Amino acid sequence: MATRTALYAFHFLAVLHVFPVTSNGHAAAEDTLLRELFSHYSKAIRPVMNTNDSVPVTLYMTLNQLIDVDEKNQIITTRVWLYQEWNDSRLTWQPTNHYFGLTSVVVPIETLWCPDTALLNSADDHFEGFPRIVVPGLTVTVYSCGKVVQVVPAILRTPCNMDITYFPVDIQHCEIEFGLWKYADRQVKLLLPEDGIRLANFIANSEWDIPDVRGRTMEKVFIATPDSYTSIIFDLTISRKPLYYTVNLILPCVLVAVLTLVVFALPSDSTDKVNLSVSLLLTLYVFSILLAELLPPTSNMIPYITVYLIFNMVLIGISVAMTTCVSILCQQSSGRSSVPILIKVVFFKVVAKLLFIDASFIATKDPPNNINLYRRRNEKTTKLENLKIEESDLTLDRESHTSGLDFPIGNSSTARLLDVPVVGEQCHASYDCIMGKPRRYCPDLSRHLHGFKCPQRHMRTAKERKVENNTTRIVKYMEILLKRTIPEEKTIKIQTEWKLLATIIDRLLLVFFTLCTLIGGLGILSRITDY
Repeated sequence: MATRTALYAFHFLAVLHVFPVTSNGHAAAEDTLLRELFSHYSKAIRPVMNTNDSVPVTLYMTLNQLIDVDEKNQIITTRVWLYQEWNDSRLTWQPTNHYFGLTSVVVPIETLWCPDTALLNSADDHFEGFPRIVVPGLTVTVYSCGKVVQVVPAILRTPCNMDITYFPVDIQHCEIEFGLWKYADRQVKLLLPEDGIRLANFIANSEWDIPDVRGRTMEKVFIATPDSYTSIIFDLTISRKPLYYTVNLILPCVLVAVLTLVVFALPSDSTDKVNLSVSLLLTLYVFSILLAELLPPTSNMIPYITVYLIFNMVLIGISVAMTTCVSILCQQSSGRSSVPILIKVVFFKVVAKLLFIDASFIATKDPPNNINLYRRRNEKTTKLENLKIEESDLTLDRESHTSGLDFPIGNSSTARLLDVPVVGEQCHASYDCIMGKPRRYCPDLSRHLHGFKCPQRHMRTAKERKVENNTTRIVKYMEILLKRTIPEEKTIKIQTEWKLLATIIDRLLLVFFTLCTLIGGLGILSRITDY
């Protein structure tokens, strides 16, 4: 073990003995190279042999991330690496033994000439050197052949004209435009390679996809100068992922539209129909406010989702008006005015059959007259009571022949009917032959008056008169009560007709709004899904 450690130490000392000169030689060679390259170098002069020559600068970009898409302000934010390459004939050398084989050096960007490339359509004025792409302390790589490579990492904020017609499945086309700020094409010319924009290290966005990126060049000529200027434009095609907005915006709107049909499925005389319609209208209004906060305030186009919201709001507004009309029809069922004959023919015989509503009972079956029915029943009851009274009189006649005029008043109801107080088993009632009224007497007095008998005709007439008066009074009071509580036959018929008319109109509106909801929803939403 000790021998192996000693061997490692010997090799380490040998390496330190051989390579120090080389390390010092590389440092000295790089220092010598930089001094020789920049001893007579001027960064204000373009790297050309002839002043009439143009410096070709190759520009390409790597898109790393789509940070944000601000639809409200129509600005996209991207993180990119911008590459620029050009040749500087003054920065060439031979990597011979004199420079220890150095093929490249890294120098600060402030020490050499570089093109003043700028982001021409920038929406940000908060970085240094706007609008030029300048990063303080940035370095460039210079190769022995004179090639200079500059890599600038940047976060770009550029405007993007949003077309929100097909929101939330919209596809936007955005541009990132680079150009030279002060050099014309006769001085410096921008070139774009075939793979001008790359997505090798792209980080996916949770809301947007980038299906296509392209680069192109465009020459511009301004009025102030006859020179032409070349710009390099990177076209970004971004498409929105619609899942979030479909679940949180489109589906609730469709459900609210379907709930509009429930309004006409409720009973015609329900008071909750108008409340439900107004609640649905307010719900759609809240959705429209949320949608307005997401979309830019533009008057150039209207999103189809907004058209769908407006369509549903109009339908619900019409449903509120129709529900109010149906409620008014239900209030007409008080029985004062009947349904017009023309409406009966159209709705009860034609529309009702088309909507599978049975309206035949209106013409064939009349509701019973409760008062007349009560009167008929009362007449039968009166006849039965008269028969019972006659039977009781015959029984009383037979008893009076055997025991005289006295008869027991043990039943309290009988006593109250004949206006005779209940005295007990020993007290009896008798009729005064002269006055025709019952009176109370005792059994001893009955024995002395046993020979005196009143005619049975007088007793029966008094009882009948008493019962008849009481019955007539009860019937009169019952008729008054029934007139106030039970509607007449005509009133019931009118109420039934108006309620049936309201039911038919509700069913007709249900069919109409169902068709409108289906046709409108499929016609509008299909445009979004087919895009």
